[in-house]
Amino acid sequence: MKRQLGLIDQANLESNEKILLKLNYPMFPDEVSLLIKKGKYLVLSTDFYSKLDKCRMYSQSEFPLKSLHWIIDRIENGFWKKPTDGGLSDFERSVSNEFEGEKVGVNVMMHCCAENMHGFNIWNSSRKDYIADIPPHEWNIPDYMLKDGLLDELKKIAAKYS
Repeated sequence: MKRQLGLIDQANLESNEKILLKLNYPMFPDEVSLLIKKGKYLVLSTDFYSKLDKCRMYSQSEFPLKSLHWIIDRIENGFWKKPTDGGLSDFERSVSNEFEGEKVGVNVMMHCCAENMHGFNIWNSSRKDYIADIPPHEWNIPDYMLKDGLLDELKKIAAKYS
C-alpha cells in the first residue's frame, strides 16, 4: 500500500500544490471539489459537510499524473467506442493498469452520483481512503460532465503535466 500524500487544505495550498480545475457536481451543491496537482500526482480534493460529524471535512483521491492519458484513452477509445470501431466489448466493464507502482482502474457505472446517471468510477487500489482507511481512492464522473467539457479539460492537463 502506498503512503497517502496528506490532506490538502484548499484554503492554504503548499508550494507544491496547484489548483488545476474546479469541478461542479450539481447533485452535491454543498461540496467544493478541486483537481489539484501535488508533485507528480493528480488529486481530487473535496471539501464537504459531514452530516455524521456535523462539521466540514476534507477528503481526497490521489492518482499518478502519468495515468491521466491512459484514463482518458480508456474512456474515449475503450468504453465510448463500439467494439467494431476498436472499442472494448460490451462485456468489458472494468480495466486497470499500473503506473509508478500503483494500480489504477476505470469502471463503467450505471448509477454514477445519482440513480440512472451513467458514468465512470476511476480508482487507485494502491492507496487507502482517508475516511474509511481502506482502499481504494475513488473518483466518480458522470458521462454528461465529461461530454460537456471536462474531458477536454482533462486532456489539457494531461498534455501539460504527464
